[in-house]
Amino acid sequence: MPRKVADVWPGSVFYEPNAVKAIQQKVDMLAAHMQKQLSEHEAAMRNTHQVFDYLLQDMENFVECFQSAFEARHLEGKDAQLPRIRSQMDPDRSVGILQILWHAISFTTRGNTKPLALNRPGRPPVFTGRIIALNGDFLDTRSNLHAASFSELIHQEIASLYIPADPTAPAVMSMKHLSGEEIYFHQADAPRRFLLKVVEIVCGGGFFHEQ
Repeated sequence: MPRKVADVWPGSVFYEPNAVKAIQQKVDMLAAHMQKQLSEHEAAMRNTHQVFDYLLQDMENFVECFQSAFEARHLEGKDAQLPRIRSQMDPDRSVGILQILWHAISFTTRGNTKPLALNRPGRPPVFTGRIIALNGDFLDTRSNLHAASFSELIHQEIASLYIPADPTAPAVMSMKHLSGEEIYFHQADAPRRFLLKVVEIVCGGGFFHEQ
């Protein structure tokens, strides 16, 4: 017959001290393991939010650079309307959107809700925060991105930037179309270089007519 909790836990008339001690030892080990994960997660998120904040600032610089580039090539006269190039963010600064003509790219830190490790075959996993770049306008209600779960957002992923807890460790960029390939950036350079690489991937390509 299986024993009841009352049979092995303090406060019971029939508890076994050795059994309680063994449970406490196991719980202590698990608590230490989870506390280490939590500490790494919190440190990684501090770095991630800092990198993301700089990325949002760099988006504004990108808009100015694109506008200047198009103005220099605009040959239709001073009164002609320039193409739509803009950036925006949500009130809590967890999402940034870059609109360049017909392309919309969203960057977000949403999904960092618990300690998550970057799986690297052949190497130890490392706990990181994540900035994900998505195809589409996250704040456009027609895209449904804002209502999607994170697992559903993955289908729109362009690339991700993983930020570790150690501020001296490199940030790791992975691109969806290059499965398994990693690019490393110093964390101080990561916002600009990640943003530039994502824009190159999206704007350097094109679309085909549906057949």
